[in-house]
Amino acid sequence: MTNNEIVKMIKRHEGGPHDVYLDSVGIPTLGWGHALHPGSFVPQEVSEIFFSMDFETAVDDAEFIIGKYDIEIDDIRKWVLINMAFQLGRSRLMAFKKMLAALIIKDYDEAAAQILDSKAAQQCQNRYKELAKIMKTGLA
Repeated sequence: MTNNEIVKMIKRHEGGPHDVYLDSVGIPTLGWGHALHPGSFVPQEVSEIFFSMDFETAVDDAEFIIGKYDIEIDDIRKWVLINMAFQLGRSRLMAFKKMLAALIIKDYDEAAAQILDSKAAQQCQNRYKELAKIMKTGLA
């Protein structure tokens, strides 16, 4: 058997390249049998690919929310929503009902207050203090 034939067989046994799945003993695994153990090394190039994909999703999520609620917002404050969408995801960002209501009427002080009055802000204090300040002032 050649290396190429072995590679094909392993890939066939391991499954598809596009899913994270639990292997036969419950270990999260990516692609063709790459186990995801805490503390495992991930090459910078791989991290950059995942970041780019996640960033594009966050931009799409923020733009979806802005469109859904017909929010008129400048780019700097939009960046705040993108940052929050990156960490929280679309559904959890949409749960910030009072913040979104404040953004609809351009009450940036209240929007900033709602950012700080959240579980996310308790968990990631520095991040959300910075985001609230940007939301309030419109300055990055």
